[in-house]
Order: sequence, then C-alpha cells, then structure tokens
Amino acid sequence: MTLTKISMPDAIRIEKARREGVEIGELLKNDNFASLGSELEAIFRDGYQVKFLTINGAKNLLRLKFGQEADLDYTETEQGLSGIMLDEAQAETFRQLLSDNCRLEQETGGSYRILWA
Repeated sequence: MTLTKISMPDAIRIEKARREGVEIGELLKNDNFASLGSELEAIFRDGYQVKFLTINGAKNLLRLKFGQEADLDYTETEQGLSGIMLDEAQAETFRQLLSDNCRLEQETGGSYRILWA
C-alpha cells in the first residue's frame, strides 16, 4: 500500500488531534487540515509518510505518538536517535511514517534506533 506523503507540520497537527481524541468528522470540518484535502480520511485511517524528517521532527513524533522524551527515554547520537523502546506494533507504525532519508533499525537488546542517510 502506498501511503500519502505529508509535511512535518501536517503530521504534527494530525498526531496532536489523535492524542486529543478528535474524530475524523471533526477534522474534515477543520480549516487547519484543508491542505490535505480529500486524502485526509485515508491519512487518518491508513497512516502517512512524512516527506522529509529531521531529527527534531522525529523527536516530536516520538513525543506525540508514544509519549517518549529525548534524554529520558532515548539518546541522541552522532548518527541519529538510539535506545528507543517500542513494541513491534509501535515500531511498524513508526517505520511506515519515516521519510526516505531515514530508517528505523532494531538494536541489540530490543530497543530501536533511527539513522539518517
């Protein structure tokens, strides 16, 4: 399945809405999501891929989606982010939204890391 690519600001708006328990019907009426047009339902239902993800964007998504904070739950390294604790379902969800410039890998011990190309 090909996921819709969206901007980082749109991803943050979507994750904030999800975190607040906003229903898709409310989002469809919200002008903040007008840029996503008719694809909003598919994005909300099936997921999305971020067009270009920075390290700060990844930190924001980890905080919004999984409640993980930098330096408390994972570490920033020269290569990316390391020691991210996710279950398999969370890892798959996070992997699908990563842009083409980075990848999620499992580390020894079960944690994950994000590396940028």
